[in-house]
Amino acid sequence: MPNVEKIGNLIIYLVDEIKRRHRQPLYLTKLLKLLYIIDETSVKETGVSVTGLEYRVWKMGPVAYDVYKDLKHENSDKLSSFAEAKTGGDSAQIKSVNRFDDSEFSDYEMELIDRIIDEYGYYQKDELIKLLHEEGSLWCDIVKAEGLEELFKTENTSVHRIDFKELLKNDPQKLTAYKTAQASRKL
Repeated sequence: MPNVEKIGNLIIYLVDEIKRRHRQPLYLTKLLKLLYIIDETSVKETGVSVTGLEYRVWKMGPVAYDVYKDLKHENSDKLSSFAEAKTGGDSAQIKSVNRFDDSEFSDYEMELIDRIIDEYGYYQKDELIKLLHEEGSLWCDIVKAEGLEELFKTENTSVHRIDFKELLKNDPQKLTAYKTAQASRKL
């Protein structure tokens, strides 16, 4: 997982703000969809994702596997000082266990996150899944290109990853920013 502090604080913020603004708890599947929407939107607008997370193509849409894996296990080793998943499965309710620290975030990132919460925070998980499955989405393009429709009749996961570079094919400046950010995160 790239920047655990930033991702953990983003999860705290999403949990607390969804509860405050939309008066609803945040569950694991919805959290994973919101993280993806934040990163995809940031890549489209700036060429750089907020979290640096890698997303896998699963039946229910894009999944930040590292976050999923960490929160699904009760003895989470990376995110446990930020959030925990109550109950079990994909419907696990996420609870923040710490206070939000915005020191990792730029003004743009906070504005973007607030915009995503305002626009998508009231959506139910099924609505977000449908949105991310729309024709022309990166998820849909990979499912079609790799023939995953057949796999998803019996399986919920795949090893295929979403490549945000596909969003930037026609914007060399943003593509360079994306590649630079990805390279710096691997150091």
